[in-house]
Amino acid sequence: MGAAKPVVTISGAYGAGGGFVGPRVAERLGVAFLDRAIPASVAADLAERPEEVLAVEDDLGRGFSRWISFFSASGAVWTGIPPLDVEGHHDEAAYKEHIAAILRREAQRGAVILGRGAAIVLAGHPRALHVRLDGPLEARIAQVMDLGGLDERSARRAQHHTDAARHRYVQRLYHADVADHRLYHLWIDATAVPLATCVDVIVDAVRGRDELRRLGGDDARS
Repeated sequence: MGAAKPVVTISGAYGAGGGFVGPRVAERLGVAFLDRAIPASVAADLAERPEEVLAVEDDLGRGFSRWISFFSASGAVWTGIPPLDVEGHHDEAAYKEHIAAILRREAQRGAVILGRGAAIVLAGHPRALHVRLDGPLEARIAQVMDLGGLDERSARRAQHHTDAARHRYVQRLYHADVADHRLYHLWIDATAVPLATCVDVIVDAVRGRDELRRLGGDDARS
């Protein structure tokens, strides 16, 4: 597929199979898959524990205004981002900058990135294919119950919390709607299309876009 490694961002509604599709697309394309690895990378950059980074994400998702003090500035590794004005405090803007820096760094190497508002951060990336996996609510809940072994009450509770958190995360950090179709090149009903076929469709779309670039269609969008 050429010298440049492909980049795919996947946004998935709860029950739409992002956790199944993403790693398999990455394996087929020969690139890294980034999901929980992103908070771990942020924590490494900040010389802190991954669970504390995830705590900030949880606050973002719930819409809380509480922020955690992560580190002293002298102990942090900033990867080129200047330190905060308030020494020892890690705020929302710094968190957003670190996530964006990591997404852009990994995109240079080629990656499949699940969530994290990656379609927004990498909107201008020339090689990135932005994908949304979704489907009707009842069908997504049924799929979770079937594949994940959850009972209906647990599936509905998880769906309500997870979809709301993801919506608030993107709304708060990027002032955007995670379900806005304009953010994506490819939108798949992952409850109507088998998940293995979703993998095939995304991989074929990446290869098709690569072929367009070879033919001089760098500005073409799927």
